Amino acid sequence: MASRAPWTILNISLSLIALLLLLNLFNVQLPSVGRALYALDREEPRCRIHWQEAETLWNDLDRCCLEARAQLRCRKETTGDKNWVCETADSVVSYHLNNKAYRYCAQQPYW
Repeated sequence: MASRAPWTILNISLSLIALLLLLNLFNVQLPSVGRALYALDREEPRCRIHWQEAETLWNDLDRCCLEARAQLRCRKETTGDKNWVCETADSVVSYHLNNKAYRYCAQQPYW
């Protein structure tokens, strides 16, 4: 008969796995370990400014993060390669960031 310790370890491990799967079911985002998630994303960070039906690519990612943070909200968009849209209520100017740019901005201390 096996001792009680392996069963306790197995039960704790299965409970943690069940908790992680439950969080995944409800789409809860856990923080990544360091910059691993950012480093694994092979896509180039992109920030685009949308103003008066024109879209311009902005290469200064740090400044883009500051301006996107100044907007009232950032929401996840599912169409195209613009994954995040940061805009004000009147939507005069909006900032479109892909996932890599958004993760970069989220790592900044001012975000």
